[in-house]
Amino acid sequence: MVRAPVPERDVALSSNAERMRNAFRHPMIPVLVVIVVLLLFGRILSPGFLGMANIGNILATSTILALAGLGQTFVIMGGGEGIDLSVGALVSLGAILGGAFSNGVNAGLLPALGLLVLLGGFVGFLNGMGVQWIGVPPLVMTLGMASVVDGFALAYTNGQPTGGAPPVLLSIGTGHLFGDIRWLIPVGIVIAIIGYVVLNRSRFGHQLQLVGNNRQAARLSGLPLRNIIIASYVIAGIASILAGVLLLGYAGSSDLEIGNSYTLLSIAAVVIGGTKLTGGEGSYIGTVLGAIALIVLTNVLVAMRLPEGAREVLEGLALVAILVAYTRRRGGQRHLRDRRAIETKGKGEAQ
Repeated sequence: MVRAPVPERDVALSSNAERMRNAFRHPMIPVLVVIVVLLLFGRILSPGFLGMANIGNILATSTILALAGLGQTFVIMGGGEGIDLSVGALVSLGAILGGAFSNGVNAGLLPALGLLVLLGGFVGFLNGMGVQWIGVPPLVMTLGMASVVDGFALAYTNGQPTGGAPPVLLSIGTGHLFGDIRWLIPVGIVIAIIGYVVLNRSRFGHQLQLVGNNRQAARLSGLPLRNIIIASYVIAGIASILAGVLLLGYAGSSDLEIGNSYTLLSIAAVVIGGTKLTGGEGSYIGTVLGAIALIVLTNVLVAMRLPEGAREVLEGLALVAILVAYTRRRGGQRHLRDRRAIETKGKGEAQ
């Protein structure tokens, strides 16, 4: 059967419509919609919610969560059911030891940062070695390491953290560059650029995505699979402990549980930002947007003037609802792509 040729104009219109549909299916679109809706709802609750001061505060706080989510993104992107449950413990450790090592003075900050980077990298290395060489499941290994880190922090401080944030760190955490622009905002922009470049423009990032997509193919292509996965855990350890340092500058002091919530929040930011939990697909910019969405949600609940317990319950329920909606949407997209592929194949065979 001979088919009539399709006019070029109709082909162009169809192509443009398809591109438009694909744009709206982009994994970052839902999180952007969530952010806008939450901001508008916050504006209804509080007239000053969309003021520059509050937006600056939201972006500054998001920077800390986005840094904690940096390493989590790399671990999850590597596939193999990789999730780092030691993130929160390392954030707490970074805040505690940041104050203790620096003794609250500017001269002690750089040596403290050097020691913390080594310590965070070492914890990440142990996580990676346990997962890749010993064969411990990631959830079990990182949860056990979180307990070790918490125990170390308790033993080191005897339950009473000492030292505070050095003045320069306080300036970064709470100060303003000019007007309502917080110092943490340009810091967050730099972190986002570094994360994007490493994940999307570096050889390591491309290798990590290949490993997450298909480990067997990565192994057959000669990639050092174990070293790549271990490196992702090392990055997670360093990023998490540095997030704790930023948190110290933001809060001014620390306690043993200051970073505990960052474990779940970092995972949620990664997932909401469009990274597949099975690995191989996602972006760090999506994680940054996911972090912003979560911080906006927290601010909305604060604007509702609810008791702290009620806020935590609602925050948990909202987080679960967002994650469920996102997971079902991704599952629906996969089903749609599979169905279209089958239909296309059937049409090709019929012709």
